[in-house]
Amino acid sequence: MTTIHHGLDVNVPTTQAAPGQTGQAQTQVQAQPGGASPPAEVEITPTAQLLATLEQQIAAAPDINHSRVDPIRQALSDGSYQVDASRVADGLLAAQKFDAQATKASGSVTQSSSAKAFADTAQLGSERSG
Repeated sequence: MTTIHHGLDVNVPTTQAAPGQTGQAQTQVQAQPGGASPPAEVEITPTAQLLATLEQQIAAAPDINHSRVDPIRQALSDGSYQVDASRVADGLLAAQKFDAQATKASGSVTQSSSAKAFADTAQLGSERSG
């Protein structure tokens, strides 16, 4: 656990000496408004440190992984990209199952967006075959 010691707010304005005066900048220490002094220290848990580190890593990560996107973009443009229908169906079923469990746990009766997408996709498939 990391401990950060915390004192009063310190405002350190720099002021220029008036003409003819020799002097350095003055330092002023002011307590926080209300007269209450802040806590002497703050403890940061390892979990909070981990979350802060992860937040920094996510912020530094690129929005697009070009090493994955570029080959797919090329395959789409030259017509060699093949859609694995069973993988798409497995993903839709997994999303449907997840949504059904989440809906059951929350007690909601509205149809989720992935359940609606699954139903729409199933209807498209039956229209093509029928």
